[in-house]
Amino acid sequence: GARQPSAMWHHQHLYQPTVVSPGSIMPAYRYLYRLQKIEGQPSANAIDLLPPDAPPPGYEIVPTFEAEALVAYLLSLNRSYPLPEAPEPPQ
Repeated sequence: GARQPSAMWHHQHLYQPTVVSPGSIMPAYRYLYRLQKIEGQPSANAIDLLPPDAPPPGYEIVPTFEAEALVAYLLSLNRSYPLPEAPEPPQ
């Protein structure tokens, strides 16, 4: 959560891991996203994707409820604060 605090980065990483993390062996979790036709304005939660995975013109990729929940969980893993039960040793 603290290393990558951007929800968009996590969505991009889940959809196309090798683009945001070159050399990654993580599989893509594209089933957590859906392709939909843009009606009027693009969705606020549409994922910014780079080629070759960008959707065709007039379409966008949006996260499902499960993708949003997973990213919220990943962002909650922020352990950058001291834990009372494990104090840092004195310097």
